[in-house]
Amino acid sequence: MNDDIVGNQLRQLRLLEDRLDQPEARREVRAALGNASNQVVKRAAELIVDANDRDAIESLVKAYWRLKRNPLKKDPGCLGKTAVIKALAHLEFADIDLFRDGIAFEQIEPLYGGEVDAAAELRGLCAIGLTHFAPTAEVLNRCAVLLVDPWPAARYGAVQAIGVLGVLEGAPLLRLKLLVGDDEADVMGECCSSLLKIEKTDAYDFLQPFLLDGDADICVQTALAIGESQLSGAFERLRTAWGRRPELAARESILLCIGLLRSTESQSFLLSLIHPRDLRTASDAVKALRLHGATEDLRQRVEEAVQQVDSEPLLRVFREEWNGQ
Repeated sequence: MNDDIVGNQLRQLRLLEDRLDQPEARREVRAALGNASNQVVKRAAELIVDANDRDAIESLVKAYWRLKRNPLKKDPGCLGKTAVIKALAHLEFADIDLFRDGIAFEQIEPLYGGEVDAAAELRGLCAIGLTHFAPTAEVLNRCAVLLVDPWPAARYGAVQAIGVLGVLEGAPLLRLKLLVGDDEADVMGECCSSLLKIEKTDAYDFLQPFLLDGDADICVQTALAIGESQLSGAFERLRTAWGRRPELAARESILLCIGLLRSTESQSFLLSLIHPRDLRTASDAVKALRLHGATEDLRQRVEEAVQQVDSEPLLRVFREEWNGQ
């Protein structure tokens, strides 16, 4: 389709963004799901999510099956189908057969002298969709296959699905995946997050070696999962990891993860690091404290600590992080 025509159709959809509460605007968005451009279909599906329009489910399903016919021509990059599946999952669409179809779908496309499977993310999304409707054993069996998928987006989605499913039976799969490893640190990090969702603090001892991993990216991803979990005992685990890591970038990232805890002990620890003996660490602590929330009381305490250090570079960091808050 001509790029000018597609651009015009996308502009027409943008005009509907502020009118999604109106029935006529929602009807126009649904009609766009039948457009010949997968970019238009993608944007229409996104707007349906914004409108939470359950009346669009039938049109979304039709769009998915239409785009599957001759997919390389109708839906290059799998943009339309992926957006449609996201919308159907958001609307809690309950047709298990569609998600079963998508979890096994591949769309191999040429890319810079090689090839890419454009449907990898779609497979992962369908795994998440199946968690709401399929038997537990089926979901775990299908996720086991995706955990060794050649494409990281599919593996990432499988790990997310196990976390969403939230059953103890999924924990061994996550532990095995962590032990085998993954070339993508993000996949490893999501494994940690999902394991913490399932096992809570029982996962700490198993995850401890990953905080000390020779790959700093693995350490940071594990620390991020622990920080975001905000589980009891997370502070001590992260403080210990911070003290043992030699890499400056990893130490900064771990302090940010400590900031995510938003606890009294993490706040006190970070404030104690604003000290002239180590301006790099003091700067990292100022950034991490910003994640605690921009309360006036905390801002005042951080500013007082920074002023006591009497360092112009540190003061600049404080102003960059906290001004206007």
